[in-house]
Amino acid sequence: MSDVQAVILAGGKGTRLRPVTADRPKPLVPIANRPLIVHQLRHLAASGITDVTLALGYNADQFAGVEEEAENLGLDLRLIVEPAPLGTGGALRWCADGGAFDDHRPLLWMNGDVVASPDIDALEKYHREHAALLTFWLTSARDVSQFGVLELDGEGFVERFLEKPAPEETSSHLINAGIVMMWPKVLRRIPPDTHFSFEQGLLPGMVREREPIYGLFDGGYWLDTGHPKAYLAANRHVLERRIDWEPAGACVERGLWVGSDVSYEGRGIIQPVALGDGSVIDPDAKLFGRIVLGSGVTVHRGARLENCVLFDNVEVGADADIYGSIVCTDAEVGGGVILDRSIVGSRSQVATGNELRGARLWNDVKLDRRVLVVD
Repeated sequence: MSDVQAVILAGGKGTRLRPVTADRPKPLVPIANRPLIVHQLRHLAASGITDVTLALGYNADQFAGVEEEAENLGLDLRLIVEPAPLGTGGALRWCADGGAFDDHRPLLWMNGDVVASPDIDALEKYHREHAALLTFWLTSARDVSQFGVLELDGEGFVERFLEKPAPEETSSHLINAGIVMMWPKVLRRIPPDTHFSFEQGLLPGMVREREPIYGLFDGGYWLDTGHPKAYLAANRHVLERRIDWEPAGACVERGLWVGSDVSYEGRGIIQPVALGDGSVIDPDAKLFGRIVLGSGVTVHRGARLENCVLFDNVEVGADADIYGSIVCTDAEVGGGVILDRSIVGSRSQVATGNELRGARLWNDVKLDRRVLVVD
């Protein structure tokens, strides 16, 4: 059992991913048929961490089902709800004031939208060996203009922190991955009951004062799932086992995960694919790989699917063609419809003959036959 305690900030709205996140918090969006945050909890449990706090805000009531998952994992899970959006620093201080953290044990802070596999034991060891107040688990990005960038010396000491710098401002490609080991006493510097950004309001001053802040880059998997293309990539990478997150269902053969009461024939399926409970795939449908089907999905004859995620209770009509797309809960895709790099919102209905290419269809929209071609 690890001495580390953990907090996951799960109060964000995930606006860049809408309409996928229009009626659910981003940490509850499924990755390979498990909510993203459940994958995080499983990773924490596998690392020996049992003391976990969730800092909630947007649609906090939807997290009730996560408690059962945590109990099955042997986690002592604490849910704390912000009274209003408080920012990263404000949320952490709110949890601290609520008695969530033990000042004498290291605290692992993770953002609730992070798809990553940090070596937490190695991060804790590095944190202690360097007597650090904060230790950032870092990843590398080619374009750093949308991230917090850290410049390190040869020992890993943070010399400089820049928030969303222009390319000419730094040569570093090491970015804040939303995973930080810290001592909870740092949180007492944050004003209580106030919207406060840890990254903008506290961290820059600590770096200028040359406090013991370090960064560790170990090359572990990380992906920002803030936009649809990256969300699809996260699902694909879990299926391809690039990260040690496990798809839901039984692995019946390499690259094929199948839930209970699934009707399918393997001859029309190219792996990797995950099929949710109660899904039905017509023998004449074609699944060309990199596909996640949620529970209760029906795919009719002649339909062709590739590199897509379909949420629960989606129906795909005969001869429909879905590629590089996301179809949300309870949506209907009619016969002959073409979805190419598009999103169909929850409960929407796309009737025969429509073509969506690079489009986003909001929740509860009904498209009549052959009324929309977006290219």
